[in-house]
Amino acid sequence: MNVPKKPRYEYAKQVGRTFLKSLNIKSYPIDPIKIVYLMKWKFEIDDLCGEEGYTFYNPKTKNYCIIIDNAQGIKKQRCKFTIAHEIGHIIMNHYTSFDISSLTDDDFRILDLEADIVAGEILMPYISIRKNLNRNILYLANKFDVSYSAMETRLKFLDLYNLCYKNNSDIMSK
Repeated sequence: MNVPKKPRYEYAKQVGRTFLKSLNIKSYPIDPIKIVYLMKWKFEIDDLCGEEGYTFYNPKTKNYCIIIDNAQGIKKQRCKFTIAHEIGHIIMNHYTSFDISSLTDDDFRILDLEADIVAGEILMPYISIRKNLNRNILYLANKFDVSYSAMETRLKFLDLYNLCYKNNSDIMSK
């Protein structure tokens, strides 16, 4: 199967939402490491020489192992996003649908964008964000334990940014 010419935004959103719904997680923030163990995948921390994360897939055993870099100073929120991103690759079937060893840089960018969309759906679920639009962005970032910039990006991607208060002074002026 060939890598699509552009990211499948709607498909990735649906895959992420369906996957999260299947896990029946009702509380936030979501811990992607718990998802890894729930799915019976392996998880390791190792020196990846600058790569933030990587997933190994064994086609014989059909097992996955998500590895994140052990670099000091990486924020917990960034690690969570990296793990959720790797989960995105797995549930989008990137390792089983494409020959990873023969992908171009453009192919990787497309698949990475799809994995980012799934990561956003896992860590910052659309329905939960919609229920909290009367709050400011910092509140939402704290609720979902993501960075302010990740929440801001997610709100823009969902076309909800202008519906959300940017800070507490916005609330006071309304």
